[in-house]
Amino acid sequence: MIIMCRVPRTNAHPCTYNGRSLMRISKETRDAAVDYSLNSIKYICEEIGPRESGMPNERKAQEWLKNELLSNGWADEAEIEDFRVSRHGLVGFTKIVSVMLVLAAALQFAAYFAGGTAQIVCHAVTIFLCALALLVTVAEFLMYKPFIDPLLPKTMSSNVYAKYHSSGETKRRIIFSGHCDSAYEWTLMKIKPAFMIAVIALCVIGVLASVALVIANLVRGVTPVWSLVLTSVFIPFYVLLWFFCTFKVVVPGANDNLTGVLASVAVLKCLKESGVRFENTEVAVLLTGSEEAGLRGAFAWARKHKREIMNDGTETVFVGLETLRDWDHLNIYNRDLTGTVAHDAGAVKLLDKASAACGRPLKHFSVFFGASDAAAVTKEGLRATCLAGMDPTPADYYHNVKDTADNMDRKTFALGLDIALEATEIFDREGAPE
Repeated sequence: MIIMCRVPRTNAHPCTYNGRSLMRISKETRDAAVDYSLNSIKYICEEIGPRESGMPNERKAQEWLKNELLSNGWADEAEIEDFRVSRHGLVGFTKIVSVMLVLAAALQFAAYFAGGTAQIVCHAVTIFLCALALLVTVAEFLMYKPFIDPLLPKTMSSNVYAKYHSSGETKRRIIFSGHCDSAYEWTLMKIKPAFMIAVIALCVIGVLASVALVIANLVRGVTPVWSLVLTSVFIPFYVLLWFFCTFKVVVPGANDNLTGVLASVAVLKCLKESGVRFENTEVAVLLTGSEEAGLRGAFAWARKHKREIMNDGTETVFVGLETLRDWDHLNIYNRDLTGTVAHDAGAVKLLDKASAACGRPLKHFSVFFGASDAAAVTKEGLRATCLAGMDPTPADYYHNVKDTADNMDRKTFALGLDIALEATEIFDREGAPE
């Protein structure tokens, strides 16, 4: 998951749910589920290890989780659904763009020494490379489109889709979700978040400055020395972009996002062990793969299932659970995918009611830079939102080796689980607000 700057809505919809808590899950059952979840996260991190998108450890974790769901009777059915993925999608563009920008800068030096047609060609290719670099960055990093994926190696990834059936006719369906894969280490983030942001910003400034200089040089018919000096200033940042992340280190991913995975599983555990089976509401769990490769698992699931969901007459809501770690930053996402996607208002209000019933009304947040799995589901036309709790600074454990099982927060995880359980009870009785 990528969340770098999440901007709060100061005019967020106020929580107006005045009813008492509907939850039928005892504190003892909830506490046992929290213990189980945190211990399971520790087990996966230590015994299975980091889970690179589309690679064996991702699958091992999913198979283990599927077995837990079925062998304990927490789910009535669970399937692993395969899809192909470019595991270097999303962040692989940084190395491609780095090469493009260094080459564009080199061409400006070549233009200085060239003349006539050769100089014009150097300038033209520079503009082309800069424009392509910006296009790739926007498409891959900001909009999560598989723009360069056809150029990258493919592997097989998968999702786990599990269902806890209703006892009668299914009229409603609520799906909780978290992603099983963990991220490549963002090397620049490891140094300091502000440093990474500065590198990205200076690369963008450098590209825009280069295009402006090239156009000016074309108009003048000459490449002055001072323009080369200015171009040179940005070259170190283009080089640093190559080191944005390393494919050699995959982080543990305890918080991002085994907390969301195990909270989703814990919902079914609590229902089953409390003897709660809704007459008309199916509760499902989606454990996605390759979220860190650009929400690819969520997109694959939504495209496969959206027609049946839209056509079966069952009111369906998707709730992503993401990085349940930072108490003061537990919020409801009302906008996602770099602020371009508005989540379903009814799904957001459902979490409003649930959080209010749990005694902690939450704010609405917009994902200003990045996305969650809920964005993919919303873009495919289904009703979705996300509950997440991560410091938007971003957190010092974000996409680096500090994201360990020893760095979790039990209180925040427990509240996230409580809100999910409360949302399930409210949804069963009332459905999602329009």
